[in-house]
Formats: sequence, C-alpha cells, structure tokens
Amino acid sequence: MSSVVDHLFIRTTTDEERRQKFAALPLPTHRLVIYFTPRSGSSWLTDVIRQSRRLGAGNEIFNPNFVQNIANGIQSLGRDDYIEQVQRRFASGNGRFSFEITSHQLDRLFPDPTPFMNAFNAPDCRAVWLIRRNIVAQAVSLAKMVTTQVSHTPQATEEERVRADREFCFDYELIKRWLVHIRNAECRSEELFSLYKIEPLRITYEDMMAAGAAATLNKIAALLEMPRTKWPPLTPKHQKLGTPQNDDFAARFRATDPAFMSKIDAERAVMLARLSSIVD
Repeated sequence: MSSVVDHLFIRTTTDEERRQKFAALPLPTHRLVIYFTPRSGSSWLTDVIRQSRRLGAGNEIFNPNFVQNIANGIQSLGRDDYIEQVQRRFASGNGRFSFEITSHQLDRLFPDPTPFMNAFNAPDCRAVWLIRRNIVAQAVSLAKMVTTQVSHTPQATEEERVRADREFCFDYELIKRWLVHIRNAECRSEELFSLYKIEPLRITYEDMMAAGAAATLNKIAALLEMPRTKWPPLTPKHQKLGTPQNDDFAARFRATDPAFMSKIDAERAVMLARLSSIVD
C-alpha cells in the first residue's frame, strides 16, 4: 500500500537530460546514516563533512521540507528511484555517501521503516547517533529557535541574536514540551537501533566541540574505512548560538521541577554510558 507522502518523491517538472546525467553516476561503495536529534550540532557536522570533500554531503535528504525540491533536482520517479538517485547525486568522488535524519523525519516519510532499513541497514552501511549530553540546554535552544526563528549562526546577525534574547522569555511548559519532544526522538531512535540490530557510533555535540572538526572527521572516516588523511582547511561556519540567557534558563528549568529532571536523567543514563570517544 502506498504512503500518503509518496508523492513527495516524484518530480513535478521534467528534465530528462538532467535525470540521465545523475543516473549515469556510480553508486557509492561506503554509506553512512547520521541519526540525530534537533539542536545537537548536526548543522555543524554537515558543514565540516561537506568541507572535507571526501565523506559525502551529510545533508538532510529525507527532511520532508526538502524532499520535493531534491526530487526535482535529481528528477526522481518515486520513492525507490529517489533512494537510488540521491545516492548517485550526493556521493563524493571516492565513493563515500552520508546523510542525516531524525526519527521524526523517518517516521513521517516511512510509516513502515522497512524500505528505509532495506536500503540503509546493509553490510556496506554504517551509522552515527548524534545527541546532546545536556538535554535541558538542548530543549532551551530548540524552544528559543522555534519562538524567535533565529536558527544558525551563519544566517543570524548579532542584531538577530540580541532580538532573540529580548523576545524569548522563560516558559517552563514550553521548554518542557520541547524536551519531551527530544526525549521521544531519543527513545524512538533507540527502539529502531534495537529492532534492526544497528550498532551506531555514539557521539555528542559537546564531545564534537571539544575534539574539533579534524578529530571528528577522522572518526567518521575510520567508520567509512578511509585511511587517515590530511583534511583541507576546515573553517566551521556554525558556531554556538546560545547566550548566557540560555544557560540561565536551563538552570532555572532544572530548579523548577527537580523530580522531573531526576526521572529524565535516570532514563538517559544507560544511553549516555554507551557513548563512544571521538579522540582515539
């Protein structure tokens, strides 16, 4: 039975020459799925992966907001064709392909995850699980972004950051709603890992920031069976957007309901204990 979102994978304009151009490209030999939660440093990771020029694109090819445009770009004829064409289009010259996806995106586009897992849980495919150690700071960041529409530092001016601080007021229920949203995404992803026997490389925003771009890329390159290499100059465009206000709101949130946070911290303890080291 076809999904109600299948139409997103079908081109709405026809350019057969463009389609054949991408269809003639080789499929990747090594593939990487980066599962992530919102405001966990995924944009920073995409940025440095793209700058590496050897690890694919690391982009959100299954974000429902982007799929239709990508389908037109690669001239996709349907879901299965999209899955194949997008790999040809975004693989790097050395046969490496990578992309990012959240559990909410996966559930939206693949109500039955079987087709996705058939394609991306194969012997040549590896996985990364990117989360954030400090889920409260993450929830504050997400609530602030949704409220102010100020999202990433490359697009945000200093004036916009000041405006975001001015417009974003402490709201316990709002922050809690987004924290639960993030926690649900964590649980759903862990459920999928268990169901499909996926053993991802488990990393965090905080650890990436401490290790730096080159060390992070080295870890991913090893996962994709690449020998250690000298990367081109890496200048991450995505920097920390949070301000002292974020830290203050995170502390206030924890103090407002310690029992709730104790429960969340206890639930996450097993997951955090399984984290991988970025620096060998």
